[in-house]
Amino acid sequence: MNDFVIKLPLAMRFYLIGLIYRNSRMSCVCLASLVEVAHDQLYRVLYLSFPFSRRLWEWFAVALVKEGYLLIDDTIWQRFGKKLDGVSFVWDSTIGKKVLGTNVVLLIWTDGKRRIPLGLRIWLKGGKSKLKLAEEMLWEARRRGVNPMYVLFDAWYSGESLLNLLAQFGWKYCTRVKKNRLFEGVRIDKTFRHHYGRKKGTLKKIRHEVLIVKDGERFLLTNNLELTSAEVKRIYQTRQQIEEVFRLLKQEFGWGKCRANSMQAQKAHLHLSLYAFCLVQNKAEENGETIYAYKQNLFRQQIPNPTQFLQCFIAIA
Repeated sequence: MNDFVIKLPLAMRFYLIGLIYRNSRMSCVCLASLVEVAHDQLYRVLYLSFPFSRRLWEWFAVALVKEGYLLIDDTIWQRFGKKLDGVSFVWDSTIGKKVLGTNVVLLIWTDGKRRIPLGLRIWLKGGKSKLKLAEEMLWEARRRGVNPMYVLFDAWYSGESLLNLLAQFGWKYCTRVKKNRLFEGVRIDKTFRHHYGRKKGTLKKIRHEVLIVKDGERFLLTNNLELTSAEVKRIYQTRQQIEEVFRLLKQEFGWGKCRANSMQAQKAHLHLSLYAFCLVQNKAEENGETIYAYKQNLFRQQIPNPTQFLQCFIAIA
């Protein structure tokens, strides 16, 4: 925590105070009016040459990430203006059509209760695929010594390159898989004649044996051949934790609300929101409350100055 206090710039503390204590429009003008500083100070925070990703690991993850799960997923939010950095037409699965917006891939660690963000990437049209961005973050996690019990993700990330990479790492995974994948030379949905079942074999282009479990209309895939069908379903259910994190980040911590145009400013805001999430999660856990309840209590409190802010959160970062 001493490292957190020393290396956190003053203007960044003001920005975090605005994110944590209020849930308003995330423009620098609005945040500045809350914490009573010049909006230029907060604006400059978004353009600091600051190692946001490395500090996320050092301040919030390195001491906590032990046995647990790695979860991968992405989320989008609409932004209007084709010339804005990081904005393109992206598929929104919630409404079933393409929208103009920003698409962010997130990697988190969880033990089933606590959730720690480890990294994020913004997907850019014409750049690396979301699958490659996820692989980059997994490589980074491995270099930092993370050794998960399982890596969990949905069917969009179950491409052969990622599955083979995880097998290369010696990591176990559990994912949903699309029904048109070829299993032992036959489409998966043609392999199972009943609503439930399990089979071991090989998927096309996958260099290791896998287990497929059918659960109603969905097909679950893992490289741990010893699991029972019930265990596969239970493990995959843990993936819902990242959906809850997305809801919290959007509703309580300003994801999708930053009005800055540049990619650099957007990345800074997203990382600062992750810092705020980690601080509030730890404090809420300490008080035996949910994040939603704790944030509601903060909303009723007076906006603190930076010293009071650090005194409140100093013991838990």
